[in-house]
Formats: sequence, structure tokens, C-alpha cells
Amino acid sequence: MTQPDATTNAPASVKLRRLRQTASIGSVVMLVAVSLCLVTQPGWLAPVILVPTWCWLVCGVMLACCGLHTDRKQWFVGLLLAWAAFAWLFVEEVHSLIRRESVSSAEWLTARESGRGIRIVSLNCNVGQSRCVEEVVAWKPDVVLLQESPSKEQLPGLVELLFGQDGSCLYGGDVSILARGKLTRRFSDARSHFVHAEVELPTGRVIEVVSTRLSPPIPRFDFWQPDFWSDHRMKRISHREQINRIIEHLQSVPPGSHLIVGGDFNAPPRDDALALLRSRLTDAFLTAGSGWGATGTNEYPLFRVDQVWVSNSLQPVSVMAKKTLHSDHQMVVCDLVIGD
Repeated sequence: MTQPDATTNAPASVKLRRLRQTASIGSVVMLVAVSLCLVTQPGWLAPVILVPTWCWLVCGVMLACCGLHTDRKQWFVGLLLAWAAFAWLFVEEVHSLIRRESVSSAEWLTARESGRGIRIVSLNCNVGQSRCVEEVVAWKPDVVLLQESPSKEQLPGLVELLFGQDGSCLYGGDVSILARGKLTRRFSDARSHFVHAEVELPTGRVIEVVSTRLSPPIPRFDFWQPDFWSDHRMKRISHREQINRIIEHLQSVPPGSHLIVGGDFNAPPRDDALALLRSRLTDAFLTAGSGWGATGTNEYPLFRVDQVWVSNSLQPVSVMAKKTLHSDHQMVVCDLVIGD
């Protein structure tokens, strides 16, 4: 009986080895390139930041597994450890998913009894649908930040539904603020992307509140076209300018004030367009977020575009995204404790 020639399978084994090498190299290149992009935030690579970081993690690990070879197990383990470091540094879901979900925690309930615990809800109302706001009632909020807000005529009825006779509101066209207690207008313009109010809670404590909605993202995925990249770069510039106008306006707010800026940013929190916020505020989800924090879209939450940023005098205790019935976004429920 004729034995098969060992050289017959040689080309196939060579191809397989090359494919494995290519996969391993691809994983390394992706790890280095994405990490550098997240750190340096180059404008011409803005779309890379829009991709959820866990997607890069999954793709990189899959490539590493495809490149696994029995003779290079140490290389494979080293590459997995490198991706694990990437996950710890850049993938916020790694931290939020291991935190225990704790809406209305004992700590927050105790603070609320003493007048220091407040609940903020931020919600995009899907082209002004008032029934979206009706879903917020069950959460018993103190302040509600609305984007794609219902009309000015609808807000008083929604305030009564949420807070009875103890509420007030400020309409700003696309964005609005509803609150328990007395609300004083600081800035509102139907042509603007934000609205600002001073809220005096029934306890007498005062907080500065901003509701915002930055310009919508670019609805295109043809990344092979050069103008895809330039359009996203210009969108980041536009978002940065909008954030800058908010920061310039807030210069009139004393540094020690209790300050909240929240809404639909139409950009991930790591995007360089939001960098100016970090000079004064902290993304509450990074501090106390639990569960899957993405809010867009409601049915397929991939992007955490709805966020609540707070000053150092406000301690986030719990931040969660909650599915809605009528909006195309999930709502953000944020429990805070007011510092003394």
C-alpha cells in the first residue's frame, strides 16, 4: 500500500501557519493602534473612538485565539494579558458589570431622609413624546433632564404628574429641566443646545443644573470613503464648540457650587470633544455606574451617549441605564449625595 507523500500537505500547513501569524500580528497591531488612538484622540481618527471599546476587545481577543499555536502558548498568554490590561484601562463595562446594582441603596436612602440624597433622571423623549416622561414617574426623581423635549404647553402637566404642586420647569426648545422645588432661569434659548437653571430643592439646598443635547451623530457607515472620516472630524469639532459654550457660560457659577450637566451628548464619554467637561466635572457612571450603561438605542444599547456629569461636591452612589417603552433611548437614573 502506497504511503501518502508528506510533502503533499506541506502547502496547506504553511498557509495555516501564515494565517495564524497574520491573526496574531493583526491582534497586536489592533491593540497598539486602538490604545494610542484612545490616549491621543487624533481628530482624523474620530470614528475609532465612536466604536464601543468592548468591540475592539472582542475583535482583538478573537484574532489572538485564531493565531493560537501549540508551539507559541507563551506568546498567546502574553497577548491575552495585554488585552486584559486594555480592558481594565479602557472598557468601562468591565468595572460597571462587576459592581452590584444598587438603586435606592441604604446609603442613599439614609442621605435622602436627611435631605442630602437626590435622584436625577435624564431622558431623550424621542421627538417630543410626553408619554416618555410619564415613564419617569415611577422612579420618583428630584430633577428630570429632557432632550427632544415635549412642547412648552405640555410641560406644566408633566411637572404636576411628577411633583404635584411642588414642581417647576424651564423650557429651552429642544431641551428642558423639570424639578421638585423652586426653579430659577439662568439661561434658555430655543435656538441653543442647552438650558441652565438654579434649582432650590424643598430642603433648601441649591444646585445648578444644565440639560443639553449636542448635535446628532453622522448616520453613515461607508468608512471606505475619505469624506466619511472628514465628516466625523468636523462633527467632533462641532461638539467641542458646543461644550465650550456650556463651559464659558458656567464661568459665572462659583467653583464650590453643586453642579450637574447631563443629557444626550451624542458622543461617548471618552471622546475628546467632552474633554473640557473634565476640568470641572466627573462622569458619574465611571464612579458609580452599575450594569450595562449604554443607552442608545433603547432596543440595542451599544453607545453610552446619555450621561450625567457632576461636580466634586456631589457624590454619585448609583448610576444605571433603564430600558424605556416609548423612547428610542434608555433613561439614565442617577442617585447622588450632596456634600456638606
